[in-house]
Amino acid sequence: MAFSRWVVNASPLILLGKTGQIGLLSALADRIAVPQAVAEEVSAGDDGRTTLQAIMNDPVFILVENEAPSPEIISWDLGAGETQVIVNARLQVADRVVIDDLEARRCAQAMGLKTIGTLGLVGRAKALGLIDRAAPVVRRLRASGLYASDDLIQRLLREVGE
Repeated sequence: MAFSRWVVNASPLILLGKTGQIGLLSALADRIAVPQAVAEEVSAGDDGRTTLQAIMNDPVFILVENEAPSPEIISWDLGAGETQVIVNARLQVADRVVIDDLEARRCAQAMGLKTIGTLGLVGRAKALGLIDRAAPVVRRLRASGLYASDDLIQRLLREVGE
């Protein structure tokens, strides 16, 4: 497998941290950049501070400085974390942006970036044998605050054979 560089947003970190699945990220990518704005967003809650400490002790994760966004990105009017994920992904020529917010995903795709969300991570982890079953992980993610339609979840589970 080729070296992969990802940039991650706050919600996947928070959700995966709350459900004890943060290791899926480092199992799926070789380097994961966490923009400073994302780290600040994650660390706003107690669970998030624990998650942030855990990932900063993992050499796959690197904290990156916030960068000035281009007017093209500013025009999307995204949150600070989403904006910095997209800015850093473009600067680092990232292979993938890990982001759940629909408008941020649209912006990233408009900028030529490939995206994956928290559910996509679970599907990929199942396909690669990193987890035995996706359904229990998805249930825990939903209980921890992941918003996903029943249709989307059923489609994911069908795709991974559950």
